[in-house]
Amino acid sequence: MGLKVSQPSGRRPIVFTGALLWLTIIAPTQIQAGQPQPERAHDLRYGWALYEYHQGNALEALTQLAVAREQGGIEGHGDHPDLVEGGLMLSWGMTREASRLFTELLGADGAGSTLSADVRNQAWFYLGKVFYLEGDHELASENLERVDGDILARANHNLFREWIYLQARLAMMSARLGDETELASLQAQLEDTDIWSLYLRYNSAVSSLTVGDAVAAEAELQALISLIDQSTDSDEPEAERQGLLSRARLSLARLYLRGNQFDAALRVLGEMPLNGVFADQALFDYAVAAAGQGRPERALDALDTLAKRDLFLPWRQQVPFARAYVLEQMNRPESALPAFQKAADHYQSRIEELDKIRDRLSEESLMAQLDFSRDSDGILTDSYGRLRVQPVDFGMAEVLASETFQQALAELNELYRMQSFIAERQSRFESFRIMLETREQQRQVRIAQTRRALENQQADQWQQLHQEFNEKISRALTEEDAGFFMTSKQKALRDKLDDVEETLAGLPDNATTAGQRATYQRMRAYFDWWVADDYGVNRWAAQKQLRELDREMDRFQAQRQRVEKLMADDARHAELAQRIASSERELATLGAEVADALGKARQALLSQVDTMLVARQEELNGYLLASRHAQARLADQLFRASQSAGAGDE
Repeated sequence: MGLKVSQPSGRRPIVFTGALLWLTIIAPTQIQAGQPQPERAHDLRYGWALYEYHQGNALEALTQLAVAREQGGIEGHGDHPDLVEGGLMLSWGMTREASRLFTELLGADGAGSTLSADVRNQAWFYLGKVFYLEGDHELASENLERVDGDILARANHNLFREWIYLQARLAMMSARLGDETELASLQAQLEDTDIWSLYLRYNSAVSSLTVGDAVAAEAELQALISLIDQSTDSDEPEAERQGLLSRARLSLARLYLRGNQFDAALRVLGEMPLNGVFADQALFDYAVAAAGQGRPERALDALDTLAKRDLFLPWRQQVPFARAYVLEQMNRPESALPAFQKAADHYQSRIEELDKIRDRLSEESLMAQLDFSRDSDGILTDSYGRLRVQPVDFGMAEVLASETFQQALAELNELYRMQSFIAERQSRFESFRIMLETREQQRQVRIAQTRRALENQQADQWQQLHQEFNEKISRALTEEDAGFFMTSKQKALRDKLDDVEETLAGLPDNATTAGQRATYQRMRAYFDWWVADDYGVNRWAAQKQLRELDREMDRFQAQRQRVEKLMADDARHAELAQRIASSERELATLGAEVADALGKARQALLSQVDTMLVARQEELNGYLLASRHAQARLADQLFRASQSAGAGDE
């Protein structure tokens, strides 16, 4: 009978989720005390995360923030990145995670944060509203009670009005329902014609009906209708106020129908437009009221008008039966019998159609019945993170409107996006492997070139010569062979003296040669003395050159060994290959988990649709059975009447 309104239909959503929420509430304030808000991103990672958010890639934005946190955090923006991350979590429905993050930032009692009072105040409000929309009234009340109404009213009066509405709704739905003083105190803070006050009145009427107080509900609905009629100069959207007015009139008319006040119901329903949101329901209720008033002609006219429209909503399936029933009440059995037969045929065909739908129900057939709003980046979402989708077959409207179906649909879409993301990463690994193979081939080419260069250097021969030279010097040192360490000049003089000695040996002995030989002996003695005298200096010079040669040979050997080691083992290549293999295993594990979750989400979605179809079949079976019974009853009645008429003629 009633309608529980948590978000006015057609109204621009008040909650700003994701980073937009926090950019909106932080803009007029400072991020931290004494720290001005930066006009540009001081940290590249934070700029990247914001870019992904504004592109609509919430998953990528959260990933960038998580990576930045693992790499040491974002600098230069205070707590703002954490607030953005919490807003993104809220937009995805991750309320528990966001709640923990906000608790850490704001402190257990909300008093330990460095955020400004205005920002902290609005943070509590948004958390409370999210929990309210989730149906967790205890947490919603706890967070909304933390809000300072005076601060909120000064900062954002629209949020203040909504805050009053949410508190009043929680009071209605809690054990404090009987506390009229508190409810009246809250409602008194809103103007009577305020849209939030009007919604409170409607929900108050619904609450009264819930506890069985029809008199109070009637008074609330009448007052609500009167207030909406009077508030013609409101700043609120006219379509929204007219929609609420039609909803209130329909509820009041149904309240009259429950009390068999058919005249009053007809008077209220007659004021409703035929092209309004609730026009079809009003037509059906008008038919019920007219039939109860004893004016079946009016009821038949209303049902005929309704029957000309598409019967895509489940509640409209009762129209064919109701039309036949009204004909029967008009004492027109000849017209009622084919009407019941037509209704039965309609229900039978509809049941068979639903059987076929259930038999071929699959994800493909289900998605074919949904029209998603898309752009270049994928499926669009609203401010609450729900997918923007319209039913192709309006028979899907009922299940599509349910929150559980919307959540399951959003989860399925996110899992598909994640699966696509994983597939993209897996394709990149193939590119990495090709890069590694190319690198290995290039490495082998360079190794071959290096080996040829080493062979051309004749490293082994140089090593052997170095060893032999070292042995010669060692042996000369042991033997104290001064001649070995002679300089080039001394060696040249030695060679000349040897030539002179050889020449003198071939000359005859006479006075001339005797003088020459004496001179030679003096020269030889001087030479021997010179060599002996320079022995220490020459030996030190030779040892110095040997040490330098040893160092160069050691460096040469070390470089050669390093080259050989690099050619034999490429640790960097092995590390890259290992990292790629490890990442592939992790990605494969994640892909398996996503595939499993995808299967469960797909099954949950199809199960909801199948449950809806079963419920619809059961309802249609009831109408079919009633139509068959009425058809049999009227056929028997007409048969008896014909028999009686025949007997009278005889």
